[in-house]
This record gives sequence, C-alpha cells and structure tokens, in this order.
Amino acid sequence: MSHLQFSPNGHMARALLAVCASIASATILAGDLTIEVSGVTPGHGKVYLAIYDRQETFPIPGRQIASQVVDPTDRHLTVRFKDLPPGQYAAAAFQDFNGNGKLDKNFLGIPREPYGFSNGARAIAGPPKFSQAAVTLAPDGVTHIEVK
Repeated sequence: MSHLQFSPNGHMARALLAVCASIASATILAGDLTIEVSGVTPGHGKVYLAIYDRQETFPIPGRQIASQVVDPTDRHLTVRFKDLPPGQYAAAAFQDFNGNGKLDKNFLGIPREPYGFSNGARAIAGPPKFSQAAVTLAPDGVTHIEVK
C-alpha cells in the first residue's frame, strides 16, 4: 500500500502552496471594466454593449466574451463588466432605435443607428481595428464610448 509522504525538505508542501497561490492570484488579479457611454437618446431603444478580447473576433456579433443590454434613462450610462482577467479588451456599443436587436445598416453597410467603440475609435471603411479600440485592464479600467 502506497502512502503520500512529504519529504523532509518539503518539496510536496512547496508544490501544493505554489498551486494554491496561483489559483488565489488569478482571482485577486481579476478586475472590472467600466464603460461610460455618452450620446444616448433615452426612450429610443436599448443600448447593446459587447466586450471582445481578441482581434480575430472584434467586433463580430455573437463572438464577444461578455455583453449587456441596458434600457437608458439618461444621456449617459455607466456599465461594469466584472471579474475580467487582466489583459486587453475592446468594446462596441450601439443603440437599437427600432428594437430588432441588431445594428441596422444601409445597402452600403453604413450603420443607420448610433454606435461607437472604446477609445473613441472610428474607421472610414468598416469597423476600427482591435488595437485602435483596445484598453488594458490591470486590474481595473475605465473607457469611454460616444454613440453617434
């Protein structure tokens, strides 16, 4: 019958402590990303916010790591995404005037409803690059989006 033994020099105990410390530090390092949205028109539809953590998925609907839908009562909103691991994130927001749950575009692909990205990022043809909209979360961060 085999028994778990701790060596006199404590290798097993140190390994166990290292594992526990890494789990605890991952939790401690989690932070909140606060997004302040301006330019909202109260009473004209919900505001959709999405957070992305990779260039490959930004800003593809359904590929976000977190999202929230807010019914605005003021021209300014503050929305928090809690317990995100440190890293880079880009946010996208739009106000859904007609209530269909998506950002409507014209035949050229130009949005017909107010939208915006973190860091005030804008692009002339298509959405901005992830790097233009990215903010670093370490451990807590705030970014601003103006929907227009």
